[in-house]
Amino acid sequence: MEGTREQETVRPALQRALGGRYVLERRLGRGGMGLVYLAREPRLARRVAIKVLPPDRALQPAARERFLREARTAAGLSHPNIVPIFAVDEAATLVFFVMAYVEGETLGQRIRTRGPLPPAEVARVLKQVARALAYAHDHGVVHRDVKPDNILLENPTGRVLVTDFGIARVGAGGGTTGPREVVGTAEFMSPEQASGGVVDRRSDLYSLGVVAYYALSGRLPFEERDAYVLMARHATDPPPPLASVAPAVPRQLARTVDRCLAKAPSARFAGGSELVEAIDHAARLQAAPPIAVRAFLVESRHLSGPSLVYATLAGLAVPLLAASFSSGETLATKLLAAGGVAWVLLFPLGYMVRRVRRLFAAGYEREDLVEALEAALERRREELAFLYGEGPSGFERTLRRLSYAALGAAAAAVGLHLLEPAPLPDASLFAAFGVSALAALLAAIVARARTEHRTDPKAERRLRFWRGPLGRWLCRVAGLRLHRDPAAAQQPVPTSALPPEGEQSAMAAPAVTAPYRPSRPSVAPPPP
Repeated sequence: MEGTREQETVRPALQRALGGRYVLERRLGRGGMGLVYLAREPRLARRVAIKVLPPDRALQPAARERFLREARTAAGLSHPNIVPIFAVDEAATLVFFVMAYVEGETLGQRIRTRGPLPPAEVARVLKQVARALAYAHDHGVVHRDVKPDNILLENPTGRVLVTDFGIARVGAGGGTTGPREVVGTAEFMSPEQASGGVVDRRSDLYSLGVVAYYALSGRLPFEERDAYVLMARHATDPPPPLASVAPAVPRQLARTVDRCLAKAPSARFAGGSELVEAIDHAARLQAAPPIAVRAFLVESRHLSGPSLVYATLAGLAVPLLAASFSSGETLATKLLAAGGVAWVLLFPLGYMVRRVRRLFAAGYEREDLVEALEAALERRREELAFLYGEGPSGFERTLRRLSYAALGAAAAAVGLHLLEPAPLPDASLFAAFGVSALAALLAAIVARARTEHRTDPKAERRLRFWRGPLGRWLCRVAGLRLHRDPAAAQQPVPTSALPPEGEQSAMAAPAVTAPYRPSRPSVAPPPP
């Protein structure tokens, strides 16, 4: 009903004010402070979006000034990832501005309709938004309302654009909103913004971190019905680590998002450009694990053969040493045998702990190792599937059926032997049993060899070990009294490990977005 009344009152008045310059087609929705219409510009044969402040709000000096400030702020910014403004005008009780229009949807609409986005897609969106914010920050503009519904995804290029600078702060000034001017969207406010404190570029990065958290997990760090409680939690409560709610997100990307959500601005990234570098670094680590992790995996593969020999010798030595211990006549003999058993069993454990401590000392953790193993195994599976197909081949299925048939024949030979009287001579039954058992064994061995040729059982076993309780226990032991060097984990990876991102160069801008939650205003009222 409210939309119908607005349509009946605002649209005709706006069309009169526009004259013949623009022809209104339909209403697109609401922005942070106004209504947005799709229109045609006949002289240039292009479609535009027109944002208009409703007359009742245009009569309010503060609202009118804020609306015009959005237009002036955005019009002064020229960046491929920021919506450009074409014109600003006033007519009677109407205030409006004209911006470029492009087909697309908001990031909020994409997430609400399709759920969380793939990490690679989120990283791409974050980088483009961070570049836009870095440009705005360099020109003295802090957005203060970064949220999914102010981030536009252009069709068909997928270009990302930032819109709605309605509550942006321009210039250095005092940098504070004051206790009666807490503005923004509660779900995405930085701690300093929620408490009415000083805001700068790092405040926008906190809001972008909340956007990333939501895009990757489908949920917000804090969810409360009351806006004041929500703002208080942003100001005081540490958010749950992203990895705890979205474990499939690459670890380094999750760490990057968590750093954006640090309570202290000094603990966040210094600006959008630094955030872009961190995202690129996370992508390179995903494409090629860091040298310390790769070295650990290479050493594990090199130790596979010696480990098998050691296990064989240990399997022979332990029973002999145990027998010496039980039959030893003197205490010294028993102690020597017990020491031998302990050394045989504990030596590989101590060597493994040493290797894990070296990895941890370089600034990495068990999760980094597991993530690298998962990525390597996934790549290996893709390669083997391309070479040998997804499932068992016809030859493997034939060998499997042959193995079952041979086992059945061997069992039948045993059954016939147990009959009284036996229908066949014992020599014939024994011969049949031997041939059948041998055929079953050979068929099973060949089938298994073919299966292992199509899979990677060693890598699968290694991954199960480090994922499992024994791997966790070993890592806990290795991490005791260890000085870690987190900075070492941030060493750069060769850029050749990651193909360059393709950037779009066509200039375009979408229309407008709906509020993140229609029931909650973009500008939060001051606390009582």
